[in-house]
Amino acid sequence: MKKLIIPAIILILVLVGANPAYKYFFGPKIVDGAVSRSIDKNGKPVDETKVFAPEDDIYFSARGKRLLVKEGTVIWYKGETKRENRFKVEEDVKMSSSRYFSVKLSDPEGLEEGLYSVAIFAGDSDIKEIRMQFEVKK
Repeated sequence: MKKLIIPAIILILVLVGANPAYKYFFGPKIVDGAVSRSIDKNGKPVDETKVFAPEDDIYFSARGKRLLVKEGTVIWYKGETKRENRFKVEEDVKMSSSRYFSVKLSDPEGLEEGLYSVAIFAGDSDIKEIRMQFEVKK
């Protein structure tokens, strides 16, 4: 009976540690995305909103969850997140030292009114990590 206690304890410890390790390596790489009117010096969103005026600068920020991902691709869409709705692709967006990916969308002449979307992909992956929708209206 005593011979089984030590292997049972080791098995339990391995199983308890395997779940967080699995989530770390195979779970989402980028989390907590937000659109906002501004960002702080670390790239963290300030004044988050889902409605913007045509002349506003629109910031998208997302926090990197893992140290394995250092850059991402951000794609802006006019409407739903469909390939034919893409209007701006920002590749090689670097993660800041505070682990935020941040980009800015602006148009000196003002954005058209309507529904917009933004998505971020980790590295060169084809899997969307975060997708956000927002509206531009007067």
